[in-house]
Amino acid sequence: MIETYKLTGTTNGSGAATITNAAAAFGLLYAVEWIDGDLADNHTAVLSVTSTDSGVDQVLLTLGAAEGDNDKWYYPLAGAHDPAATVATYDGTYPVGVKAVVNGSLKLVIASGGATTTGGCIVYLLEDR
Repeated sequence: MIETYKLTGTTNGSGAATITNAAAAFGLLYAVEWIDGDLADNHTAVLSVTSTDSGVDQVLLTLGAAEGDNDKWYYPLAGAHDPAATVATYDGTYPVGVKAVVNGSLKLVIASGGATTTGGCIVYLLEDR
């Protein structure tokens, strides 16, 4: 079964926003649907899982210098056996990496999004409960 978590919000006057889902999420990260909204060009966004049972937070997807009007789908994978790796994005071949385990609160941080603009993402998790 696929569960969805919508993380959208409005930036403050300095162009920053932090959005955290209220309920804990659990599953394997399948996809992230980026909703650019009216965020300014060249904004950055970091999606992570925090408040995990182990206390170890994990970055799931980083978007740097994203352009406006750039709604996209991402299929992030955890770095495979490389402690320095953060996220490898699916390039059409398997295996590139493994699906990240999400067990905690999803958090989206947007920077340089422009004053009082709106955007975010929908996170799709594969669950088997």
